[in-house]
Amino acid sequence: MKKYTFTSLSVVIAIFATTLSISAKPIGGSNEPFDYLATGKDLSWLSMGIYGGQFERNIDFENGNNSILKTTRFHGYVGADIFRWITVYGLIGGSESSVGESETADGEAEYGGGIRLNLMHHFIAEPAPMEDVIRLNFDARYLHASSDLNFENLKWDEISASLTMELVNHTAGNKFFNPESIGLYFGPIFSSLNSSDFSEDQNFGITGGIEFYLVDTIVLDIEVQHFSETSAAVGLNFHF
Repeated sequence: MKKYTFTSLSVVIAIFATTLSISAKPIGGSNEPFDYLATGKDLSWLSMGIYGGQFERNIDFENGNNSILKTTRFHGYVGADIFRWITVYGLIGGSESSVGESETADGEAEYGGGIRLNLMHHFIAEPAPMEDVIRLNFDARYLHASSDLNFENLKWDEISASLTMELVNHTAGNKFFNPESIGLYFGPIFSSLNSSDFSEDQNFGITGGIEFYLVDTIVLDIEVQHFSETSAAVGLNFHF
Protein backbone atom coordinates (compact mmCIF):
# COMPACT_ATOMS: atom_id res chain seq x y z
CA MET A 1 0.00 0.00 0.00
CA LYS A 2 2.79 2.40 0.91
CA LYS A 3 4.60 1.58 -2.35
CA TYR A 4 1.45 2.25 -4.34
CA THR A 5 0.85 5.54 -2.55
CA PHE A 6 4.45 6.74 -3.20
CA THR A 7 4.22 5.77 -6.89
CA SER A 8 0.92 7.56 -7.31
CA LEU A 9 2.26 10.68 -5.60
CA SER A 10 5.30 10.68 -7.89
CA VAL A 11 3.09 10.47 -10.98
CA VAL A 12 0.87 13.31 -9.75
CA ILE A 13 3.91 15.54 -9.09
CA ALA A 14 5.36 14.75 -12.53
CA ILE A 15 2.04 15.56 -14.27
CA PHE A 16 1.68 18.79 -12.26
CA ALA A 17 5.24 19.86 -13.11
CA THR A 18 4.54 19.53 -16.85
CA THR A 19 1.78 22.13 -16.55
CA LEU A 20 4.19 24.76 -15.14
CA SER A 21 6.57 27.01 -17.07
CA ILE A 22 9.92 26.16 -15.50
CA SER A 23 13.27 27.57 -16.61
CA ALA A 24 16.55 26.16 -15.32
CA LYS A 25 20.23 26.61 -16.19
CA PRO A 26 21.56 23.79 -18.36
CA ILE A 27 24.55 23.44 -16.02
CA GLY A 28 25.20 24.35 -12.41
CA GLY A 29 27.80 26.80 -11.16
CA SER A 30 31.21 25.72 -9.94
CA ASN A 31 32.45 26.19 -6.39
CA GLU A 32 36.11 25.72 -7.41
CA PRO A 33 38.16 28.95 -7.81
CA PHE A 34 40.33 27.41 -10.54
CA ASP A 35 37.26 27.11 -12.79
CA TYR A 36 37.05 30.91 -13.21
CA LEU A 37 38.83 33.25 -15.63
CA ALA A 38 39.86 35.77 -12.97
CA THR A 39 40.86 34.44 -9.58
CA GLY A 40 42.50 35.88 -6.51
CA LYS A 41 44.01 34.15 -3.54
CA ASP A 42 42.74 36.75 -1.08
CA LEU A 43 42.09 40.44 -0.49
CA SER A 44 45.11 41.04 1.72
CA TRP A 45 46.11 43.97 -0.54
CA LEU A 46 42.91 45.85 0.39
CA SER A 47 42.28 47.99 3.45
CA MET A 48 39.52 50.35 4.58
CA GLY A 49 38.45 52.20 7.64
CA ILE A 50 36.72 55.13 9.30
CA TYR A 51 37.99 57.84 11.59
CA GLY A 52 36.83 61.05 13.16
CA GLY A 53 38.03 63.68 15.57
CA GLN A 54 38.31 67.26 16.74
CA PHE A 55 41.11 69.28 15.14
CA GLU A 56 42.24 72.73 16.25
CA ARG A 57 44.81 75.00 14.57
CA ASN A 58 45.89 78.58 15.15
CA ILE A 59 45.55 80.51 11.87
CA ASP A 60 46.60 83.96 10.66
CA PHE A 61 44.27 85.80 8.25
CA GLU A 62 45.53 87.94 5.39
CA ASN A 63 44.18 91.07 7.13
CA GLY A 64 46.48 90.44 10.11
CA ASN A 65 43.91 88.94 12.49
CA ASN A 66 44.49 85.57 14.05
CA SER A 67 42.11 83.02 15.50
CA ILE A 68 41.57 79.29 16.11
CA LEU A 69 40.11 77.07 13.41
CA LYS A 70 38.14 74.23 15.00
CA THR A 71 37.05 71.37 12.76
CA THR A 72 35.14 68.23 13.63
CA ARG A 73 35.46 65.74 10.80
CA PHE A 74 34.44 62.19 9.97
CA HIS A 75 36.11 60.32 7.11
CA GLY A 76 36.12 56.94 5.45
CA TYR A 77 38.96 55.61 3.34
CA VAL A 78 39.89 52.74 1.02
CA GLY A 79 43.51 51.71 0.48
CA ALA A 80 45.41 49.35 -1.80
CA ASP A 81 48.88 47.87 -1.32
CA ILE A 82 51.19 48.60 -4.26
CA PHE A 83 53.85 46.51 -2.57
CA ARG A 84 53.61 44.74 0.79
CA TRP A 85 55.09 47.82 2.49
CA ILE A 86 53.48 50.63 0.45
CA THR A 87 49.79 51.52 0.69
CA VAL A 88 48.04 54.27 -1.27
CA TYR A 89 44.58 55.38 -0.21
CA GLY A 90 41.75 57.76 -0.98
CA LEU A 91 39.45 59.32 1.58
CA ILE A 92 36.17 61.21 1.64
CA GLY A 93 33.98 62.60 4.38
CA GLY A 94 32.39 65.64 5.92
CA SER A 95 33.08 68.21 8.62
CA GLU A 96 31.83 71.07 10.75
CA SER A 97 34.06 74.09 11.36
CA SER A 98 34.16 77.29 13.36
CA VAL A 99 36.62 80.18 13.65
CA GLY A 100 37.02 81.83 17.01
CA GLU A 101 33.62 82.55 18.55
CA SER A 102 31.68 82.15 15.30
CA GLU A 103 28.87 79.64 15.02
CA THR A 104 29.74 76.18 13.80
CA ALA A 105 29.01 75.76 10.10
CA ASP A 106 28.64 72.63 8.03
CA GLY A 107 31.46 72.12 5.59
CA GLU A 108 31.26 70.74 2.10
CA ALA A 109 32.48 67.25 1.31
CA GLU A 110 36.14 66.75 2.13
CA TYR A 111 38.29 64.53 -0.02
CA GLY A 112 41.90 63.62 -0.47
CA GLY A 113 44.41 60.82 -0.52
CA GLY A 114 47.73 59.69 0.79
CA ILE A 115 50.47 57.12 1.00
CA ARG A 116 51.78 55.05 3.90
CA LEU A 117 55.20 53.43 4.03
CA ASN A 118 55.97 50.64 6.50
CA LEU A 119 59.72 51.24 6.71
CA MET A 120 61.00 48.99 9.49
CA HIS A 121 59.91 46.05 11.66
CA HIS A 122 62.59 45.02 14.16
CA PHE A 123 62.35 42.50 17.00
CA ILE A 124 63.94 43.71 20.22
CA ALA A 125 64.48 40.09 21.27
CA GLU A 126 64.05 36.70 19.65
CA PRO A 127 60.43 35.96 18.78
CA ALA A 128 58.69 34.61 21.85
CA PRO A 129 55.38 35.10 23.64
CA MET A 130 54.98 38.73 24.77
CA GLU A 131 57.89 39.85 22.55
CA ASP A 132 58.44 43.52 21.73
CA VAL A 133 58.80 45.00 18.26
CA ILE A 134 59.93 48.41 17.02
CA ARG A 135 58.28 49.75 13.87
CA LEU A 136 59.00 52.82 11.79
CA ASN A 137 56.17 54.23 9.64
CA PHE A 138 55.78 57.20 7.32
CA ASP A 139 52.47 58.72 6.26
CA ALA A 140 51.81 61.60 3.83
CA ARG A 141 48.36 62.98 3.11
CA TYR A 142 46.52 65.60 1.07
CA LEU A 143 43.08 66.89 2.11
CA HIS A 144 40.79 69.47 0.52
CA ALA A 145 38.29 71.18 2.84
CA SER A 146 35.90 74.12 2.81
CA SER A 147 33.28 75.70 5.06
CA ASP A 148 30.80 78.59 5.02
CA LEU A 149 31.80 80.81 7.93
CA ASN A 150 30.35 84.26 8.60
CA PHE A 151 28.72 84.35 5.16
CA GLU A 152 32.08 83.62 3.55
CA ASN A 153 33.18 80.39 1.95
CA LEU A 154 36.63 79.45 3.20
CA LYS A 155 38.58 76.85 1.25
CA TRP A 156 41.88 75.29 2.15
CA ASP A 157 44.19 72.43 1.24
CA GLU A 158 46.07 70.58 3.93
CA ILE A 159 49.32 68.76 3.20
CA SER A 160 50.64 66.72 6.09
CA ALA A 161 53.32 64.13 6.75
CA SER A 162 54.47 62.23 9.82
CA LEU A 163 57.28 59.87 10.73
CA THR A 164 56.46 57.72 13.76
CA MET A 165 58.28 55.10 15.77
CA GLU A 166 56.06 52.49 17.41
CA LEU A 167 56.77 50.06 20.22
CA VAL A 168 54.49 47.02 19.86
CA ASN A 169 53.91 44.35 22.45
CA HIS A 170 52.35 41.10 21.23
CA THR A 171 49.97 39.99 23.94
CA ALA A 172 48.46 36.92 22.24
CA GLY A 173 48.10 34.16 24.81
CA ASN A 174 47.83 36.57 27.73
CA LYS A 175 44.61 35.66 29.53
CA PHE A 176 44.51 39.06 31.21
CA PHE A 177 44.56 41.07 27.94
CA ASN A 178 42.22 40.50 24.99
CA PRO A 179 43.86 42.35 22.04
CA GLU A 180 46.49 40.41 20.13
CA SER A 181 48.89 43.38 20.28
CA ILE A 182 49.12 46.89 21.62
CA GLY A 183 51.36 49.61 20.21
CA LEU A 184 52.48 53.03 21.43
CA TYR A 185 53.77 55.45 18.76
CA PHE A 186 55.10 58.98 18.59
CA GLY A 187 57.04 61.22 16.23
CA PRO A 188 57.23 64.54 14.38
CA ILE A 189 54.42 65.76 12.15
CA PHE A 190 54.27 68.47 9.46
CA SER A 191 50.99 70.09 8.41
CA SER A 192 50.55 73.04 6.07
CA LEU A 193 47.20 74.79 5.50
CA ASN A 194 47.13 76.47 2.10
CA SER A 195 44.38 79.04 1.53
CA SER A 196 43.90 82.43 -0.10
CA ASP A 197 42.31 83.64 3.16
CA PHE A 198 44.62 82.37 5.90
CA SER A 199 47.69 80.33 6.77
CA GLU A 200 48.65 78.16 9.73
CA ASP A 201 50.43 79.67 12.70
CA GLN A 202 52.70 76.64 13.18
CA ASN A 203 53.29 73.80 10.75
CA PHE A 204 55.61 71.52 12.75
CA GLY A 205 54.34 69.56 15.72
CA ILE A 206 54.32 66.19 17.40
CA THR A 207 51.93 63.25 17.18
CA GLY A 208 51.44 60.18 19.30
CA GLY A 209 48.89 57.56 20.12
CA ILE A 210 48.00 54.00 20.93
CA GLU A 211 46.92 51.17 18.65
CA PHE A 212 44.92 48.15 19.79
CA TYR A 213 45.27 45.20 17.41
CA LEU A 214 41.96 43.52 18.22
CA VAL A 215 43.00 40.83 15.74
CA ASP A 216 45.78 40.92 13.16
CA THR A 217 43.53 42.67 10.63
CA ILE A 218 41.45 45.03 12.80
CA VAL A 219 43.11 47.97 14.56
CA LEU A 220 41.60 50.59 16.87
CA ASP A 221 43.73 53.75 16.73
CA ILE A 222 43.61 56.68 19.19
CA GLU A 223 45.81 59.60 18.11
CA VAL A 224 46.74 62.99 19.58
CA GLN A 225 48.40 65.81 17.63
CA HIS A 226 49.87 68.99 19.05
CA PHE A 227 50.91 72.10 17.19
CA SER A 228 50.04 75.28 19.06
CA GLU A 229 46.74 73.57 19.91
CA THR A 230 45.96 69.92 20.70
CA SER A 231 43.77 67.72 18.51
CA ALA A 232 42.50 64.16 18.97
CA ALA A 233 41.08 61.51 16.65
CA VAL A 234 39.87 57.90 16.78
CA GLY A 235 39.95 55.43 13.89
CA LEU A 236 38.94 51.84 13.17
CA ASN A 237 41.01 50.17 10.45
CA PHE A 238 40.46 46.91 8.56
CA HIS A 239 43.22 45.24 6.54
CA PHE A 240 41.92 42.15 4.76
